[in-house]
Amino acid sequence: MPNAPKKQSHTGHTERQIQPARIDWQADGSPYSPLFDDVYFSRAGGLSETEHVFLQANLLLSRWQDKDQALAAGTVSDNTFILYELGFGTGLNFLACWRLWEQAQCHHLRLHYVSCEKHPLSQADLTRALDQWPELAHWRDQFLAQYHDHTAGCHRLVFGNLTLDLYFGDALTQLRTHSVRQPADCWFLDGFTPPHNPDLWQDELLSLIAERAAPGTTVSSYSVTGRVVRALKSYGFQVEKPPGFGRKRQMLKATMLAPTGEEPVDPARTTPLRVAVIGAGLAGATTAHALARRGYKVTVLDRAREVASGASGNPAAVVQLRLNRQQDALWQFHLHSFLFAQRFYHYLEATSEHQVQWSPCGVLTLNSAYAKTRRSFVPGEFNHYPDNTLAELSAVQASEQTGFELTEAGLYLPGGGTIDPKATTAYCLSHPGITLQLGSHVNTLRRENDQWQLVGDTKQTLLTADIVILANSFGIQGLDVSERFPVTPLRGQISLIPASEQSQQLASVVCGERYLTPANHGYHCVGASYIKGANDDAISTQEHQENRDKLGIIAEALDLSDTTPTQGRASFRGSSGDYLPLAGAIPDPLSPDRQYGGSRHLQTGKQSGEDGVTRHPGLYMNAGHGSHGSVSCPILAEYLAAIISGEPSPLSDELAAIVDPWRFDQRERKRLRKQNKAD
Repeated sequence: MPNAPKKQSHTGHTERQIQPARIDWQADGSPYSPLFDDVYFSRAGGLSETEHVFLQANLLLSRWQDKDQALAAGTVSDNTFILYELGFGTGLNFLACWRLWEQAQCHHLRLHYVSCEKHPLSQADLTRALDQWPELAHWRDQFLAQYHDHTAGCHRLVFGNLTLDLYFGDALTQLRTHSVRQPADCWFLDGFTPPHNPDLWQDELLSLIAERAAPGTTVSSYSVTGRVVRALKSYGFQVEKPPGFGRKRQMLKATMLAPTGEEPVDPARTTPLRVAVIGAGLAGATTAHALARRGYKVTVLDRAREVASGASGNPAAVVQLRLNRQQDALWQFHLHSFLFAQRFYHYLEATSEHQVQWSPCGVLTLNSAYAKTRRSFVPGEFNHYPDNTLAELSAVQASEQTGFELTEAGLYLPGGGTIDPKATTAYCLSHPGITLQLGSHVNTLRRENDQWQLVGDTKQTLLTADIVILANSFGIQGLDVSERFPVTPLRGQISLIPASEQSQQLASVVCGERYLTPANHGYHCVGASYIKGANDDAISTQEHQENRDKLGIIAEALDLSDTTPTQGRASFRGSSGDYLPLAGAIPDPLSPDRQYGGSRHLQTGKQSGEDGVTRHPGLYMNAGHGSHGSVSCPILAEYLAAIISGEPSPLSDELAAIVDPWRFDQRERKRLRKQNKAD
C-alpha cells in the first residue's frame, strides 16, 4: 500500500481508546515495561514458569481429559471449559496453554480462553518476544496471523475447538460489561506485581472472580500478596501456598469450595437437544454453524429448495467496513463486526480448502461513492480508526494502489475483500451437526409443553424444537411472534460486466456509487441497485445500465465497455427500520402494552430477564442485515450462540443493545406514552 499520511491523534471516548504497551528490551532479550517497572516474564525461564504456576498448578491436562471422558460417557453435560486470565502480556501463557490443549486431544470438550490486557503489545514487539520460544512457533504463527488490531473491546479469535477472547481495556470494566451465565473453571492472575499494577489486584476485581466462580473453580498466581490471599479466603476459596518457580519461595493456588453440607454438582444442561434455525441464507448458516460447533444438533429449514436462494446467492459479496464519524458505540460495533468477519473468513478459507473463496484483496472507496447520500469525507475525520484498518488516500495514492489513473481521493481498507456468499453458506451448513430441511415453509410457531412447534402451511408439524432462531430476513414478518419488527425487502440487482484487457489487472475492490470486484472468470461483479417497494426479481435492463453508469470514473479508468450488461442476478435483502440488524432474544409479542393498548398497563412478566424485558423462552432472531450481512452475520452468529449457551459474549452489553430487537418495542412504548399524555 502506498504511504498514507500519518494520522494525528483523535480525541474521543477514553474508554474506547487504547494505549499500546511501551517496551524496553533488556540485554538478555527480556521485554521490560517502564510503565510498570517490571519484566513480562521470568528471566529464569518464562515458559517453564508458565507451566509450573498456571498449567500444572491448575491440573489442566487431567481436568480436560477427565471432563472429556465424562462428556463421552454422558455423565456431565457442560461441554465448555472457561478460563480467564488477567494480564495477556506477550501471550506466552495462552500459547503454552494451547499447546497443552492439543496434547489433551479432547473430542467433546471445548476451551474458551478469555484474557484481559489494558496495554496490548504491537505485533512487532509480540513477535520479537515470542521468537524466544521456537518450540511454540506452530501456535505462535497461527495466533499472529489473526492479531492485528488494538481497539478497545472484545476481539474474538477462533482456532477450531478453542476460542480466544482478548479484552482490550480496563479489566474490571471489560469483564463487567460482557455478559456470561456459565461460571469460570479457572483463573490465571498474571498481572504485573500488585505494588506496580494495583488495578489488576483490586478488591472489586477479586470480588468479581468470586462471583464468577463455582465449586471446583481454581485460581493460581506467582504472587502470594497477603491482601490477595485474605480476600480469596473471605470469598470461600481454599488457599494453598505451594513452592514457587525459580527463586520464588511460594506461589498461590486456590480452589472454590462448595458451601458447607453441599456437594459439587454438574450444572443443569444449557445446550438443548434440538435447535431449529429458520432461513438457509448467510445469517441462518453462520448461526447454525456457530451452534453446531458448540455441540448442538441443529435443523435448518427454508421454504426454498436450495440454500442461499435470496441475496446470499449472489456470486460475490464485498466485505467492507461501515464508517462512523463519531467514536461511539456504533463505531465500535461496526469496527468489531468487520474485524471479526476478516478472522472468520480467514478461518473458513483454511478449513474449507478455499471453498468460500475469501480474497482479502482490499477495498478502495472513492470520494464520489456517497455523492448523493452524504457529504464527502474531510481529511483527518476518520483518525479514530486504526492505521492498519483504514487509510486515507489522495488521488495520487489511490492511483498507485490500484495501478490505474484515478482523479479522486478515497478511503482504503487493506483488510477488506470478497467472498462467495453462496459457497460460504453451503460450507457452513455442511457441518455434521446440521440437518437441512428445504422446501419447508414455517407458517406458525406454537409453544406447547415447553417446546416450540414449527407448523407448516397445511397445519402439519414440521419440527419440534427447544430453541428456535428466526434468520429468514424479511420473512420474519410472516410470523405472529415477529411480524411487528420492521424488516422490509429491498431489491438489489448485480451485473456481470466483461473484463477488459486493462481491468483484468485490477487487484482490489473499487467503489464509486457502485462497487466493482476484481475479475473472476472474465467478469467483474458490479452492484448493487437499491429499490424499495419492488416485488419482482426479474432482471431489469434499466438497473443493469444504472449499475454500469454509476461506476463513473472507475469504468473510464479501467476501459470497460459502455454496452449495457446482459448477465446478472436480482434478489431481495431484508433491511430494518434503522438499518441495523436485529439479533437477540425476541420480546413477548403479547406484552401488556400490546394487550391493553397503552404504557400505563406495563409491568414485568414471568419471563423477564435481567433487563426487565418480557421475552419468549427459547426464541431468538438474527435478521435485518441489509446489504452488510457479509460483515455483520459472523459476529452476530457468535453472539447468539454465546447467549444461548451461556458462554462469554463477544459483544459488550452496550453493543448488544444496539442490535436488540427490543429497541423497536421501546420506541413504540415511547410513542404510546406520548399518546396517553395527549389523551
